[in-house]
Amino acid sequence: MEHNQRFQVHLSGMIDILSNHLYNEKDVYIRELLQNANDAITARKKIDQSFSPSIYVSLINGSDAPPTIVFEDNGIGLTEAEVHQFLATIANSSKGEKTFGEEESDFIGRFGIGLLSCFIVSDEIVMVSTSSKTKETIEWRGNSDGTYAIRKIEGNHFQPGTKVYIRRKDINELPGDCFQLKALSKTLKKYGSSLQPAIILECEGKVEEINQWSKQFADKDTLLLMNRDEILHFGSSILGRDYEDYFLIENDTGRTFGIAFIVPHSIHMNAKKTNAVFLNGMFVTKECQHILPDWALFIHCILWTDELSPVASREDFYQNKALERVCESLGRAIKKNIVTLPDVTLTKLMHIHYLGFKALASQDDEFLSFIYPYLPMRTLEGEQSLQLIFEKHQVVYYTETVNKFHQIQDIARGKQIALINGGYTYDVFILDKLSKILPDVNLLYLDPIEMTESLKKLDIVEEAEYLALIQDINAEMDECKVNVEIRRFEPTDLPTIFIHSNQSQEDRELERIAEASNSLFSNLLMSLQSPEPERPTLFLNLNNALIHHLLHSGKTAGQLAIIVQVLYIQALLLGHYPLKKNEFDMMNNNLLYMLELI
Repeated sequence: MEHNQRFQVHLSGMIDILSNHLYNEKDVYIRELLQNANDAITARKKIDQSFSPSIYVSLINGSDAPPTIVFEDNGIGLTEAEVHQFLATIANSSKGEKTFGEEESDFIGRFGIGLLSCFIVSDEIVMVSTSSKTKETIEWRGNSDGTYAIRKIEGNHFQPGTKVYIRRKDINELPGDCFQLKALSKTLKKYGSSLQPAIILECEGKVEEINQWSKQFADKDTLLLMNRDEILHFGSSILGRDYEDYFLIENDTGRTFGIAFIVPHSIHMNAKKTNAVFLNGMFVTKECQHILPDWALFIHCILWTDELSPVASREDFYQNKALERVCESLGRAIKKNIVTLPDVTLTKLMHIHYLGFKALASQDDEFLSFIYPYLPMRTLEGEQSLQLIFEKHQVVYYTETVNKFHQIQDIARGKQIALINGGYTYDVFILDKLSKILPDVNLLYLDPIEMTESLKKLDIVEEAEYLALIQDINAEMDECKVNVEIRRFEPTDLPTIFIHSNQSQEDRELERIAEASNSLFSNLLMSLQSPEPERPTLFLNLNNALIHHLLHSGKTAGQLAIIVQVLYIQALLLGHYPLKKNEFDMMNNNLLYMLELI
């Protein structure tokens, strides 16, 4: 006898949660139907090993009716009592505390929420299930208005398994629409490529086995035997990109393993990670952000695991201790594989992914000890590998910022000093570490202030000759908040050197921001500055023909100060320092003054 009954949940609200709030992927009902079928097959295998598991999917296109998708499996099937059980446990099964295909006791609960997801695209769901335990056949017919009917089908002898019929809603724009052959095939491949039961798709006489080729990669032993072209082709089919190099990885427990593809182009440091993860054979996500360390931007992975917990939507994983352990373990596996790569491959990767390698090297001394010869650094001679730099020079210096490198690069070049610009991302941390862990390399930090000590001071006679003049020039330059000094240094074609300490740079930037702010914020900023801010120094090179002629021109201190101000502005611009308002005014006024002299 057929009995009409009502769900014990608010079904329309449940469907709204499923379609608009819980799932990001609107085709998730295909995944849920695949999961239900796979779970049923897994449950039957525990009591019967004699059958060949399969999932048969049909797309039926009627002339007068919307298309229908039929999912059929030869799993354990459901009894009438179990049908009532999954309806009673629907609310509990939506809590997201489950994993795919893990516990038999959870099979019924997952089945319920999986079946309800079909209401996203269908107003009526029909399920016919034959239990392998009782041999009884039950038909369940559910409607989106919250009603359902259950009846026993008598007189027919069906094979164990379950059929689910979902007919497309009769609307034009249907989110997650898989009621066309191409879309259905693509979605089945996305979710079911690593499931072990054969997934057969049939439509109008055309038959395709969805996972015949792809499921072999999910077996660890088989994966080890796959050839290079097959693995690269598989990576392209799953991740949607072409790759040239890869290596296999496995975590410490052996329960998470897969393929690490090396990205053949540079990656932005803030780019989203591309890591496809299958949990117990079922596809979860292609954008798992936390399963690899942050530095592993140059790696795209396909991973299979059975030790992580999915979130409620089962489209990602909980960020818990288990995920942290897997992440750390896979990070170690990646490092071990990198150090075994051929020199040619490693050099090519370093050229493309130097930032990712530097990020890793800055955190791991052991890895740094191996990888440092390949790391590129900016020097006075352009970009060079550390190996080449250390081979060419017995003593190598480095600066901590780009500004400091620019301040002393001309002096260093004149003195034929090997100088590395440590101001780029991770470089100074790497160089600091190398200075401590490489006993045979003389790698030294160099501060511009220290470099000025090597500038030749004037002798007593010269100092007396220029004392009054330089005092007058400094008085004229006082508004610039810069000290002017005379030295002799190489190269002779360099008229000035502008040296800025960290503190004087901070004070300058504070003043510049205060100028652009309202009076209240400006006063607040300036209150942070010390009463006597540290001043930068502009060194005039007496060995330079321009400076020598300038100081012996007989001009007054006021006239000379105009030229020194021009040299000062030039030094600021060459050092990429933004000009303050008074410096802009100074530059314009001096240009007008010189224009009048022409």
